[in-house]
Amino acid sequence: MARPRMGIGTYGTINTSEVQPGKWRARTRYRFTDGRARQVEKYGASRAKATSALKQALTTIEADRGGELKPTTSLRVLAQMFLDAKRDVGRSEGTLETYGYAVSAHIIPKIGNLTVAEAKPERLQPFLNRIEKESGAGAAKNCRSTLSGMMALAVVNGATEKNPVRELERISRSRAKRRGSAAIPLDELPAFLAIARADADLMRWDTVGLIEFMLSSGWRVAEVCALDVTSVDFSAGTATVEAINVRVKGLGVVRQNFPKTEKSARITPLPAQTMELLHRRHEVLREFTTLLFPTPLMRLRDPSNTQREIRDRRDVLGYPALSTHSFRKTVATILDQEGLSATEIADYLGHENPSMTQDVYMNTIKGSKRAAEVMGQRLDGLI
Repeated sequence: MARPRMGIGTYGTINTSEVQPGKWRARTRYRFTDGRARQVEKYGASRAKATSALKQALTTIEADRGGELKPTTSLRVLAQMFLDAKRDVGRSEGTLETYGYAVSAHIIPKIGNLTVAEAKPERLQPFLNRIEKESGAGAAKNCRSTLSGMMALAVVNGATEKNPVRELERISRSRAKRRGSAAIPLDELPAFLAIARADADLMRWDTVGLIEFMLSSGWRVAEVCALDVTSVDFSAGTATVEAINVRVKGLGVVRQNFPKTEKSARITPLPAQTMELLHRRHEVLREFTTLLFPTPLMRLRDPSNTQREIRDRRDVLGYPALSTHSFRKTVATILDQEGLSATEIADYLGHENPSMTQDVYMNTIKGSKRAAEVMGQRLDGLI
């Protein structure tokens, strides 16, 4: 019966011999990524030292062969190759930062010294379990997604036959623990806006105008923060989502010149009073910036800081569950109650899938009317 063939990146039995007094040789055959097995040997002052030197050499023996991916490539190196590959294909800075955080905060410190060949489900599952326990389901999902991309790269480059992440358990947040933002009851909108306009902190942060715009447009906070006057057509009564603000490590807040998803890139017809709001803001700000919702210092507004501003004042405003997402839910509720379909509301909000709009934002589905007209009628006298 023929002897089984060694796998790529593996070696055979290590043989040792004393070639002269005080000098030992350790020798074995190693199968390289080109499929050929070659003899490798190292020397040491004792049998143990020679064996140790050989094993150490075998872990890096192909490291200088053009940077190719191999079964012996460490996850530390693979992670950097993965990030470089995502950067080369033009992934957004926000996406790169998300992947990069998983790599730097979790993958490299905890399993970075494992090789591709060692990245088996029985090693990766405990790692993800630990991340979920210590840092939460969100961090574990991010690590799982990043690891999946890394190992997919390894598969494409022939360093492993299959992606081990596919065999891992899915990470899901318990529905009982899931807490969504609440829409503002429509009959309470006048009182809510009155309180917001009277809040000294929100006025000082120039957040009130942003709230008013979100309550009529349904835009995401990162989309509003990036809105430039060049994206507004005052004659047509529309504003175009074509950028978002994101915070990038080492750069601060940047204006990313494409939105969250392909569906997010949309032209939104806006109520007349909302267009007037944008016109007033442009007239006040045009001397300093073309942005319509900058910081008081006329810089790019950070969506995370804006979310924090809302959280800091929500108890004072009388809505403990309030967030910037509440404004999108409020818009969806208005459009739903006025009879727009799930598809129409999804288009207005920039959702990829109408079912997401229906599941998360709506209670019932009815007929069809124009979203901008509906919002103008419901917010008449409020904005």
